[in-house]
Amino acid sequence: MTEIHLIPLEESDIEQFIKDNQAAFRYGALEEFGLRDDHFEEEGEIISQSTIEQSIDEGTAYRIVQNGKNVGGVVIRTEYDHGELELLFVSPAVHSKGIGYAAWCEIEDMHPEVTVWETVTPYFEKRNIHFYVNRCGFHIVEYFSEYHCVPDDKDREMADMFRFEKVLPVSSEAVQEQVKRVKYYEDIMQKAQDMSDVSPELHEMLSELRDYYVSDAWKRDFSSDEAGLLPKELKRGVLSQDGIYDLLEKYDM
Repeated sequence: MTEIHLIPLEESDIEQFIKDNQAAFRYGALEEFGLRDDHFEEEGEIISQSTIEQSIDEGTAYRIVQNGKNVGGVVIRTEYDHGELELLFVSPAVHSKGIGYAAWCEIEDMHPEVTVWETVTPYFEKRNIHFYVNRCGFHIVEYFSEYHCVPDDKDREMADMFRFEKVLPVSSEAVQEQVKRVKYYEDIMQKAQDMSDVSPELHEMLSELRDYYVSDAWKRDFSSDEAGLLPKELKRGVLSQDGIYDLLEKYDM
């Protein structure tokens, strides 16, 4: 496999990181559309500086380095057993040399606790679609358009984007993260059950429980419990069929 290293992004390199990212995305757009600019977020750019800055601020950014040279970059964000690939780009000068795939393999090795990875890419990025599906093992699970929008996407930044998922086997590290999540929501449910007065604090806790109950994360935790992967002594009222539901019903949530 191509040898690369993922080096944490330094503050002094953020500006160049953004420029290199934009250049890589611009290259793909120009390949597909030539000089037409109706797919650009800001003048001349497929992806805006603010979008990249937000990804860096909210995630963890790395430089892809080969033989001491910066050849790309990646931004990821993880929570418990779930991960999001926010950005992954390789310099057009070194395309088709296995650098992106090597970087992705390194990311998976760095986070054995993650069992579900997600990412998105524009519909016209044929190289990216091939890379995620045929090289990295992702599956296309959703397409955002005028007929199927992301909630709260007022600026339609997600329009004409594919969403990809890669589901991995549940590892011991993933189970540890699931236990942490179950404990977190179990604690919230116990506190909510002990409260007698309706208050903003209670409403916030119930909203958080509701979001968890309808999430894929709850389904994964429930499945792991059904498979006997979670510790027997773990308090798991939040994973019962009626635990959260009855509490939400009580307060008409």
